[in-house]
Amino acid sequence: MFAANKIVELSKGADFFRSDVPIYLNRVSEHFHLLEHRHDFMEICYVWEGSGFHYIEEQVLRVSKGDLFIIPIGVSHVFRPSSNTRENRLIVGNCIFDQQVAEALLAVWPELVGACRFRHMLPSGSSGWLAFRERGNEFGDMFEQMLREHQAAAPGFQTMLLAMLLQLLTLLERRMEDMRSKRQEGPPSAHERVEAVLHEIRTQLHKPLRLDEAAALIGLSGRQLSRLLIAHSGCSFSELLCKERMEQACRLLAGTKASAADIAQQVGLQDMKHFHRLFKRYAGMTPMQYRKQGGPPLV
Repeated sequence: MFAANKIVELSKGADFFRSDVPIYLNRVSEHFHLLEHRHDFMEICYVWEGSGFHYIEEQVLRVSKGDLFIIPIGVSHVFRPSSNTRENRLIVGNCIFDQQVAEALLAVWPELVGACRFRHMLPSGSSGWLAFRERGNEFGDMFEQMLREHQAAAPGFQTMLLAMLLQLLTLLERRMEDMRSKRQEGPPSAHERVEAVLHEIRTQLHKPLRLDEAAALIGLSGRQLSRLLIAHSGCSFSELLCKERMEQACRLLAGTKASAADIAQQVGLQDMKHFHRLFKRYAGMTPMQYRKQGGPPLV
């Protein structure tokens, strides 16, 4: 929860927009110096890389690559990385646009926009924010295209950005419709529950995570989750957790200069003997041997 006397800055679109382009994109590495803020523009935030936390209104959410948020005007929020280390950086893409852009899209293309939640983002609409999780890399691909278009600023790029923004918002509206349909159809499928548990494991690797805690997140008992995981992955919860920890350790060994001790902590293992024993069983070599060999792919 946020403190009652928290300081919330106002971020103004005038500090970002060019006079002829009321849409702005960037890709930033989040840090602990940025204060919680609200803005006088609409914002779509995409977690491009890493993991950390999103403090939004009165909630704190753990986030990782693939999470996307729609932040309406006046909603306070801030992203924070898991730690100050380079290995734990949190990269976020931001697409901001002013109220006139959303109103123009509603006015010019009402038959295309239909029930799209543009109005949700306006001050006269709901003040709530929305959260999405990409299924492949569909949000990342769109942000890459929009950022390149914005940076190149080739002739007609304003029109291209407007069209891409409409495409992104329409994609999000379809996702909302899917979610509404699934709620009407009944409880989530076994596959969806397994994916939810995997997401929780991957974003909580640095912390102890018990079977009963993971099961509670998807409305099951520990015994039910154990049966579900074995049926759909052939692994127990502890085996799945160990596999995810070792895969992350491999990525960190191959892609960073962090010590084995630091990496062990980042994947939730405080006992170095236990970490080395698990890693050698998984990779067939010690962590340093894996790093020296350039991080060969494991199957």
